[in-house]
Amino acid sequence: MLQYSFFLCLGSKTTALDNIEIVKVTETEEAIVKLRSDGIVHVHYKEHTEITVDLQIKMYNIFMQMCGDVKRPFLFTAEDYVTVGKEARDNAIKMEDRYVGAVTAVVANSVAYKLIANFYVKINKPKTPFKVFNTQEAAIKWLKSDFEN
Repeated sequence: MLQYSFFLCLGSKTTALDNIEIVKVTETEEAIVKLRSDGIVHVHYKEHTEITVDLQIKMYNIFMQMCGDVKRPFLFTAEDYVTVGKEARDNAIKMEDRYVGAVTAVVANSVAYKLIANFYVKINKPKTPFKVFNTQEAAIKWLKSDFEN
């Protein structure tokens, strides 16, 4: 099993925050998806990724391969210039019933990302717990406490 840093330094053997092993990893042109040993699925979108309906379907298939029928906590992070198209925003709500996430934490470390994430929550009202955080540490703490209870 691989170990990684929360800062996505893939060559690192330990983390600054805790020691997590990677159970499964899938990397695409747009994202890196990792199943961590604590059960959290970490989805990290790469710089300049546009989230489209086609990408949502691709990611859904990756999530299903990674999780099977097991609902897991999901952590979403993104590099700069990740955008979500209108069709993808509309499609996200349609795909929600098939989503394998038990709870979702989004790390929004910029004002723009916070606005997008909070807009999604207020308008679409996700059926599963969904919260926006400033840091990965806070997001992971919430995911662990919510998922374990």
